[in-house]
Amino acid sequence: MPTAVASTPEVAALPPEKHKGSIIEIIILVVVSLIAVAGASFAVYYYLEWEDASTNVEGQIDEAVATARADEREKAEEIFAEREKEPNRRFTGPADYGSLSFMFPKTWSVYVANDASQPGSDFEAYLNPGQVNTALNPNTISALRVSILNQSIDTARMQYDGLVVGGQLRQKVFRNDSIIGDRFEGEFNNEIVGIMIMFKINDKTAILRTDAMIFQSDFDRIIETITLNSF
Repeated sequence: MPTAVASTPEVAALPPEKHKGSIIEIIILVVVSLIAVAGASFAVYYYLEWEDASTNVEGQIDEAVATARADEREKAEEIFAEREKEPNRRFTGPADYGSLSFMFPKTWSVYVANDASQPGSDFEAYLNPGQVNTALNPNTISALRVSILNQSIDTARMQYDGLVVGGQLRQKVFRNDSIIGDRFEGEFNNEIVGIMIMFKINDKTAILRTDAMIFQSDFDRIIETITLNSF
């Protein structure tokens, strides 16, 4: 009896064209997948960046709003403080010393340290917002010092000549509708940096000085209102 030979099933081989096409499809699929993953990553990255930038912008806006409101409050307080100074009050020195007169803020207090009641003495007064310091210490800061010295203006000016030459003080002419004199501005000593005017009242010398530059605007307004009743 003839022996039966087992037959092996034949595997159909893919045509070369189809095999090549499958590889290309796989490559394309991989590339598309990578592009999709990269796109998703970039999307997440830029979203996080946008969110962070948005948060920073909101923080900057909040900070700017808070700063603007603080500036508005500060300006409002300054305006209120300036309005509180009005109407101004009038200061008048002794009649026999020329009746020196000027307007000053009503929120300031006056302390007359020496009323020149004694013959040959000097007149001395201090003005300050709120409470007036006693000025026993020569370096006490006062918004305004008023002195009428029983000496000539040439003698009074001499004590400041050295500071002008040394550059600590700047000197120029001061005048308003009633007086003409000298204006000194700068460092009077290690404690006092301010402004002073000096002018003649008959045979005497008047001096008005602010001991701090924070009072400059008030000082400038005050000295423009100075009047005299010289004899």
